[in-house]
Amino acid sequence: MKKDDSLDPTVRPDPDALLKEVEREETKGGRLKIFLGYAPGVGKTYAMLQEAHVLKNRGEDVVVGLVETHKRAETEALLADLQIVPRKSVPYENIILEEFDVDAVLARRPSIVLVDELAHTNAPESRHPKRYQDVEELLERGIDVYTTVNIQHFQSQVDVVESITGIRMQETVPDSVLDRADEVQVIDIPLEELSERLKEGKVYVPERAKRAMENFFQRGNLVALRELTLTLAARKMDSELLNYMKAKAITGIWPAGERLVVCIAPNQYAEQLLRRAYNIAHDTHADWYAVYVNAPSLKEPSEAEKGYLANALNLAEELGAKTLTLTGTDIADEILRFAGEKSITHIVIGKPLRSPLSRFWKESPIDRLLQAKTDCEIHLVTPMVTKKEVVVRPDTRVFAFHPKAYAVPLVMIAAITGLNFFLQTVIHPRTLVFLYLVATIASALFFGMMPSLFASIVSLLIFDYFFVEPRFSFSMYHTYDVVNVVVFFFTSVVVGHLVKITRQQNRSLQLRVERISLIEEMSKELLMMPPVEQLVDGFTENPTDLKNILPLLRTTVLDDISHILIKYITKVTDVPAFVLFSRKDGALQVWAKSRPDTNLSPHEIAVAEWTYRHGEIAGAGTQTLADVKVCFVPMKTQEETVGVIGISHSYKGLLLDQRRILSAISGLSSLGAVRWIHV
Repeated sequence: MKKDDSLDPTVRPDPDALLKEVEREETKGGRLKIFLGYAPGVGKTYAMLQEAHVLKNRGEDVVVGLVETHKRAETEALLADLQIVPRKSVPYENIILEEFDVDAVLARRPSIVLVDELAHTNAPESRHPKRYQDVEELLERGIDVYTTVNIQHFQSQVDVVESITGIRMQETVPDSVLDRADEVQVIDIPLEELSERLKEGKVYVPERAKRAMENFFQRGNLVALRELTLTLAARKMDSELLNYMKAKAITGIWPAGERLVVCIAPNQYAEQLLRRAYNIAHDTHADWYAVYVNAPSLKEPSEAEKGYLANALNLAEELGAKTLTLTGTDIADEILRFAGEKSITHIVIGKPLRSPLSRFWKESPIDRLLQAKTDCEIHLVTPMVTKKEVVVRPDTRVFAFHPKAYAVPLVMIAAITGLNFFLQTVIHPRTLVFLYLVATIASALFFGMMPSLFASIVSLLIFDYFFVEPRFSFSMYHTYDVVNVVVFFFTSVVVGHLVKITRQQNRSLQLRVERISLIEEMSKELLMMPPVEQLVDGFTENPTDLKNILPLLRTTVLDDISHILIKYITKVTDVPAFVLFSRKDGALQVWAKSRPDTNLSPHEIAVAEWTYRHGEIAGAGTQTLADVKVCFVPMKTQEETVGVIGISHSYKGLLLDQRRILSAISGLSSLGAVRWIHV
């Protein structure tokens, strides 16, 4: 008789999955239903409106937040008898745009709202740059949302769709929205029926429909998009079933404990690699990490490379990855070390696009990973090569000529030559060449690789001219002299290179130590501030004096905290910074700023107020109210938001370490200010 695993006491629910299930059932706000299609015109909006009528007949409070009918008669007919929330008019470049009005829906508070075209980009100066973020806000407020989207707009499908259709989608939705959805209804019609709808003008006007059939709506494209849609929907169902089985301790076959790491580089293919890694992680139900290994290099990364890295890390966070920056001289070893620490089961790497000759000259980290003995499953992804970008390095100072960097090595070489004239009487001249290594190493240490090579070449020429037979010529008679010179040259190059790497490692280590010291120093300064009880202890016997002195003490202490914050924020990023705390009436006020000549506009103050009320990052480089030039970070405790930090910089443009330090600073400051904010 087969044993019933459901009655086995040793079979226990997965705690993580159980927690997710509890959060899903109890803590989540509104419900999200997505009508998913494989192309425009399949009937997503029509199906959504049909369901709205069914819900209304059942007595549900349904409103139309925004529906795009595209002048299709059948769709417009379904809008009858449904309450429509008026759109918001937004002026933009001498035209008026009609946008979805989130505030009007929140004021109306229906049970269900219909929001068409989820991937739409909102007009500038809207609260959120994308419509899906409007939907997320409605869901957080407990309002159910029905919406529509096509497969090609999901972030993970962008590269695949481009390879199929040749068209790159600019308006995208993160796949986390699909994961968040409570229900996904696939709107699938036969390809022949879609073609007939196009010909009849039910999708586009005749002229546009003809062009569409010749390009995007080719049969091969539609077949592939339809398959992608069904695959994505099946993946969504499989993920939900897996979480339910784990939460209920139902036995079955699934990948247990899968973890994935994707290794990105600062290039234009990093985002493609992340999307592929997301799909692999989703298919294998794996937790995943996106890591960048910061290895010492002979050249500084260009602005374009820094931009690629920042964009890739931002995309990784949007796709749900945990982002990390590792530091080490050997990229492959760092990845394998990280994989061992995190029990990684899958490593995703990009196939190198370098020529075989360059790979022969220098083995790539990918080759070393493939040759390494590891239990990880390695996925080698070939990037889709698009138009090669020409990287322009505007900073020409790297190649600038600095006389001191070459004059000092010449002085050192002259001094060593003079010493060699004295030493040649007691030491064989053949060995004097290695004394010139002092000038080569010192040049590498203080001035860089090019002055080091210059010192090496000049040293060889002078040694050959003065100390190699025949003297006072650049010729050599003996083989051992040639060997000496060759060994010296390669030794000087290798030593100079190692000195350069060591110098960069020390600089990186020093930067880490400085940042740790920064947090430590700030913690000490905040902890040294006396508690409320100590400051007011002398006034407890006189309630009148206490009532008068407390506002003054509050102002003084918050002023001290804000200036401490400004001091350490400017050490992280040298841009205008602001610290805002609330007045007694509850309104935010700028308590300190790094530059006296900078001020926040009324619109920026309004964004800071939003951050203060909601406890979320907003402003430049974020997903909320991004039309301002200042990024606002909340100072939060577990219970409340006590203030706001503002920096005149895009949040996306900050390095990962800068974000973490800024987050640590905001957390420490909140602990210091929370005792005084309500005094």
